[in-house]
Amino acid sequence: MTTQPKWSTSNRKAQLVKLFLDSGGFCALGYSPCKGKWQTGSKVVCAYGTPCNNPQVKCACRFKCLTDDGIPIRQCKVLTLEFRFWRCGHNPELACYAPFDCHYERVANRLVKEWQAEDRVQANLDWKAEVKAMHSLGERRLPIRGKFSNIATDIFFERQPLFYLEALGISGLKLKPFAKVKLSSSYMRLYVDLGDSLKGISKNKKRKAIRYAKPLPQEVAVKVSKLVTLAVRDYLSH
Repeated sequence: MTTQPKWSTSNRKAQLVKLFLDSGGFCALGYSPCKGKWQTGSKVVCAYGTPCNNPQVKCACRFKCLTDDGIPIRQCKVLTLEFRFWRCGHNPELACYAPFDCHYERVANRLVKEWQAEDRVQANLDWKAEVKAMHSLGERRLPIRGKFSNIATDIFFERQPLFYLEALGISGLKLKPFAKVKLSSSYMRLYVDLGDSLKGISKNKKRKAIRYAKPLPQEVAVKVSKLVTLAVRDYLSH
């Protein structure tokens, strides 16, 4: 008797079947055959690591940088960085980083890895809950500094935000950005589809925001906050 992997639930297998039927085994976004080209470019940046938008050689440094010995650097020094990226021939705005990156096999493999990571996190949470249930004495535990008074409790719940943004990500099934948010005073997490709200920023900023939790530009952050607020309010109203 063959055993199925833990990630292969009926719902997930149905998602893979639907993805294969929609793509025909080729591009998961509906563009076939895959076409595009590698593009190269260069960018001039400050050699000292200063966020200068317009470094110019043979000019005085506008930021008056200092060396390790405290000596001011008067001359501007720059570096030329070469970069290379893949641009899809069907839709240049797609997040395809290599040829055939959006084809069924690679998308399905990424989905399986995401599901396996989710199962590991859930198994760890279940184990912690089981250990807590086994070793808990069932006694009421108060904070070290006491507990809130009635007034302090009301002030705390009135001032806390509606949700907490935990992470941004790209859906492996829809290839669309989403936000993972935690509802205030709750263990519930919601995954909110952001649609085209990140469309106006570069791939580099998207990648930094998703992988390293770097802040988004102000206008985009406001759009994301509005979408998440509407989704959370709609969830709480039902």
